[in-house]
Amino acid sequence: MEMGPGKILLLLFCSLHFTTISYAQDLGFADALYAEGDYYRAVTEYKRFLHENPTANQLPRVKLNIARCYLYAERWEQAEQSLELLKTSFPTTTEQDYASLLYAEIPYRQGNYSLTSQRAHGLNLSPQLLSHQQNLRLWALAQQGRYNEASNLIKQQPELSPLTPREITTLQQLPLKSPRLAGTLSAVLPGAGQLYAGRYREAGMSLALNAAFLCGGLQAIDTGNEILGGILLFFEAGWYGGNIYNAMNSTHKYNRHLQQSALQQLTEKYQFSLLLDDRSTILQLKGSLD
Repeated sequence: MEMGPGKILLLLFCSLHFTTISYAQDLGFADALYAEGDYYRAVTEYKRFLHENPTANQLPRVKLNIARCYLYAERWEQAEQSLELLKTSFPTTTEQDYASLLYAEIPYRQGNYSLTSQRAHGLNLSPQLLSHQQNLRLWALAQQGRYNEASNLIKQQPELSPLTPREITTLQQLPLKSPRLAGTLSAVLPGAGQLYAGRYREAGMSLALNAAFLCGGLQAIDTGNEILGGILLFFEAGWYGGNIYNAMNSTHKYNRHLQQSALQQLTEKYQFSLLLDDRSTILQLKGSLD
């Protein structure tokens, strides 16, 4: 029995329709595991789909979600490998843009802000991701204290950033303390540098320990016990040097705390979050591709 062109087209349409339904059903369980946070099992199901459907048009989304599972599980190396493979294999897809931005966010999560700046610079992303890219670059620069660069970035594309140059100037003008001055103060009087840095308990301990070892050493020498005096003064030299280092380190801690508090207030004010924190991305991609 011969079939006409109309029947052949109908059969092809039905075949494509049922194939699409099959793909959706196969991915449904993996997507559900992903949404529930069961990332290890989700990866297994996504890989099963890749094995059984090596030519499906859903491959970029599946590979992206595998990488995101690794990210949520903090398996950074595997996540980076998955994202790099996705960028290479599907260079013209929407998923490639997401992969590029997620790849730049990994070092931000790890506190490596300079690497974040390197990876986020020069990305050619789709319009819906430009504000994410701008914010990532901006906050990475701010975390490094590179305020002039952050201010220039805002001026170049002010429509993409909630921050203003004036707020960056506020960060620049924070009342930071001088580590060099703290060290000098503690060199003159042990504990004075810690007091300057607001570390009152450490200031008292430093003054007491240095005074105790110094007085003990001098008294031992004065009473004819030069060996004991020399030992005590030897240890005092160590405490004295440590006191200076501690004063400078305390100032650095004070400055970091002040900067981090100011940055935290700004991130909360503007509700800054990474693309990785947006767990609904999978549903957005799914809806745009179905």
